[in-house]
Amino acid sequence: MGSAERRERLKIKVRAAIIQTAKDIANKSGWTSVSIRKIADLIEYSPPILYEYFDNKDQLLEAIRQEGFDQLETDFQSIKTHYSNAEKQLIEVARSIWNFAVTQPEVFQVMFNLEGAFCESKQVYSRAMNIKNNPVWEMIAQLRPKSAEAVTKTYYEYWCLTYGFVAITMTTQPSYAFPKAEPLYMEGIRRFIKGIL
Repeated sequence: MGSAERRERLKIKVRAAIIQTAKDIANKSGWTSVSIRKIADLIEYSPPILYEYFDNKDQLLEAIRQEGFDQLETDFQSIKTHYSNAEKQLIEVARSIWNFAVTQPEVFQVMFNLEGAFCESKQVYSRAMNIKNNPVWEMIAQLRPKSAEAVTKTYYEYWCLTYGFVAITMTTQPSYAFPKAEPLYMEGIRRFIKGIL
């Protein structure tokens, strides 16, 4: 392995360590406790080295937000491939979002500016909401094939229902209440899907 390749691998490793440490701090103490200095102390690098990877906390949070949407996008593509029925696909997408929020609440918080994880950038949202090659938009299009405008409107409503329900539950309920809220969430999703058939 050449020195350039070693440097690149080290950069990837350090960047991943920065992101993971930020998530670990947030998981234990909340996003307001996350700072570049605290991350630097924990991974035993000086703060100036971390600034070579992220100019500020906002950039770090944007990277975590992108990671969250990318992970869900991968899940959605897998669901689209695994199930042929669009109704079932949309139910499984909703379940995937719920499970993601339960297992990775600190990432979900960054994705939607919750619990002190404020990230000013809107670029990630623009990419995540883009309907081009979007598996969820395509699932809805199977149920409403005659009108792209109606599909886009329904896609936006589905997005608001799924992510919005989870975000409101996360900000208003203690974590132990999530198992009780899940059936209500899934019932709302099923009702919504039935309403567009």
